[in-house]
Amino acid sequence: MVSPTRPRRSPTTRKIDIRVNALERQEEALIDCGVDPAHVIRAALRRAVKNWELGPDFIPPAEERRTRITEWRARTSLAVDAGAVTALLRAHDPLDVLSKWTLIRGQLESRVWAEIDAILDEIAELAAVPHDGEVS
Repeated sequence: MVSPTRPRRSPTTRKIDIRVNALERQEEALIDCGVDPAHVIRAALRRAVKNWELGPDFIPPAEERRTRITEWRARTSLAVDAGAVTALLRAHDPLDVLSKWTLIRGQLESRVWAEIDAILDEIAELAAVPHDGEVS
């Protein structure tokens, strides 16, 4: 008895290893916020990718200076649309020599930085609100 062969389906997503860090301009606020900066950055990354989809256009990485504090870097793997990655490869890296992170970095980093700013604002707002039982 011969088992039927199934047609192979190409995967619809492709995993890409990413690593993001805060901006240099965010360092002071991250240090002063009272929450471990690495936790803030990881939370910002989770928020940034929650409803994000890779677009077909290559966006070069921003020129903004990233912090040199490597302990704050968030690293993870992200499943992105395989078709969008293939389109970016064809248009911007036909020899497949760049890291996949390089191809999507410009689309994602600015979202993470905006989320870091939003989280820092939320922390500051919570710190400014008097809590029950506190004497002001």
